[in-house]
Amino acid sequence: MKKLDKLTIFLIPIGIAVNFVGGQLAVLLKLPLFLDAIGTIIVGALCGGLPGVIVGLGSNLINAISLPTLLPYAIINITFGILAGYLSRKGMFKTLPKALLSGVIYGIVGCSMAVPITVMLYGGFVGTGASVIVTTLMAAGWSVVPATFVSELSTELMDKLTTLVICFLIIKSMPLRLLVKLPQG
Repeated sequence: MKKLDKLTIFLIPIGIAVNFVGGQLAVLLKLPLFLDAIGTIIVGALCGGLPGVIVGLGSNLINAISLPTLLPYAIINITFGILAGYLSRKGMFKTLPKALLSGVIYGIVGCSMAVPITVMLYGGFVGTGASVIVTTLMAAGWSVVPATFVSELSTELMDKLTTLVICFLIIKSMPLRLLVKLPQG
């Protein structure tokens, strides 16, 4: 295993803090977004998959203190850290269209992982803004699995497109002299 450099170690708690603030903001405002993967994706894209995994797991453990139902979703944020490292090596954070395509990829991956967790553990209701969509669809006669799928897909796509635009803008605004010091900058 490759040793983490000092700058990467410095960025890990910053990524966790960004995820914590974004996640708490979304929960407190009952947004149909999550905003809890910005730090994971930035650190994963700039420093590699392992630092992204550390940020993703750390973030979910901290966010689960105030909302324990989020803990099973840690696997998704861990996957996002690995995916960020991979997509960065493929140049997917270099242009806005590629970042948007990455947002779609993240949305599909997130949805495919979140639906089984949400349905099996929580019956389709997690207590976030996305539960409003499930409730509305079930009131219209939908069963729990399709209602949860539509809710997760729509919220994941909205969230990850928003997240990837934010990540793209942050990375593009970073000075080149800093980026070249990062393992995947």
